[in-house]
Amino acid sequence: MSREKWLAHLAEEGLAPVNGENLARAREHAFSCATCAKRRATRRANKRRRERAETLRSLGLVKVRGALGGTYWE
Repeated sequence: MSREKWLAHLAEEGLAPVNGENLARAREHAFSCATCAKRRATRRANKRRRERAETLRSLGLVKVRGALGGTYWE
């Protein structure tokens, strides 16, 4: 889920902007909502992907595009 869709979802739930007044409600909502769970999953996946790419680059590998359109490290 993109940041824009997530912010729109919070606005629909009456939780935007997330500030001092809405913070407790937003946290409670985040753990009971499937849409917010998708956002957390997306953020975790992006973080893992970035960490993996950083590790591979630090080993001197380069990400390249294969002949059939896929990507791999060499």
